[in-house]
Amino acid sequence: MSPKETSPVSTLQPDQCQLNLCVKVITQIMLGEVSDNASWVKVKVAEFLVGDASGCVILKAIDEQISLLVPQTTVLLQNARIEMYRGFMRLIVDNNANGAIIPVDEGPESVNTDKNVSLVEYQYVPGICV
Repeated sequence: MSPKETSPVSTLQPDQCQLNLCVKVITQIMLGEVSDNASWVKVKVAEFLVGDASGCVILKAIDEQISLLVPQTTVLLQNARIEMYRGFMRLIVDNNANGAIIPVDEGPESVNTDKNVSLVEYQYVPGICV
């Protein structure tokens, strides 16, 4: 898959899945450790701001994914999905769903940090389907 066959960040919507995006890693926002509820194993979690010319989004990475996300590098996100966290979108690459983070050489030259789609708050309204 080439970066030309990917979706722009600005088109992301809540609960989307099977997304392919080519993004530049802007910065690491947070790094921490949490316990996995199922096995009580400690898992490293980090959030990164990533984006392209159309906008940016917060990407949540776990364990070995963290080392692949170096600021100012470009990565191809395969089979990513949107997860809602307190009404805000987070981009997730789930290894269990054949997701992958692949470093690439070509990609977006500039990133539009003015349009952060993770800052838009969504509210669940029962009975309304979009």
